[in-house]
Amino acid sequence: MAQVYANGYDGWFRLTDNSSWANARGTVSSSASHGTNTGADYEFAIYNRYSGGRGANTYYCSRTYFAFDLSGESGTATSVSFKPYVKNLGTAADEEASFLVVGATALAGADADYGNCFTSGTTLGTSYGLGSAGTSPAYVDVDFGSNGIAAVNSAIGSGTLTVGCLGYYDFTVSAPSLGGDYAQIYFAFQNYTGTSRDPYLDITYATAATDNATFFGTNF
Repeated sequence: MAQVYANGYDGWFRLTDNSSWANARGTVSSSASHGTNTGADYEFAIYNRYSGGRGANTYYCSRTYFAFDLSGESGTATSVSFKPYVKNLGTAADEEASFLVVGATALAGADADYGNCFTSGTTLGTSYGLGSAGTSPAYVDVDFGSNGIAAVNSAIGSGTLTVGCLGYYDFTVSAPSLGGDYAQIYFAFQNYTGTSRDPYLDITYATAATDNATFFGTNF
């Protein structure tokens, strides 16, 4: 078993728009404000909301990315659990507390990373697992399915696994209602002091088979 912590490219990205939820979600080529490799944690790491104010009504869409350098690992992963430190700050419902973990393209630490969860247009990357944040800050287990385990095995020994975490209204492509339910999830990042809240992958490897058979001298 191995624990691999996220590297310094982890961080949040947020896009706002006054006209539509689709514009706030963006596409593979969208850019957004970001907080990569700067903060220890963020209360709006995931934020899907439509709210009004003194100005125009505004859609908010924040998503978070993590990258794990697996080039120093070896072996074949049989199970993988992504463990972020999170807290639900949005509507107290199963849907709004959930977040989808998807495969993403490599991060550059720039505004254009916002759309890295898409493979093209608005087509999301491969789904790896679904997590849920509680009302108290804590690590949660996001067990990877077969696609996520395959992606980890592809990166072991040679590459970096990058994942995006998307809120309920983001991954279901459903617009939050004005002044209604919303998703807001706190995440801790690699920059948090020590490793008490750092996100990491918990990887279980296949054990090498051993031949324990005992052969006895026999006349055939």
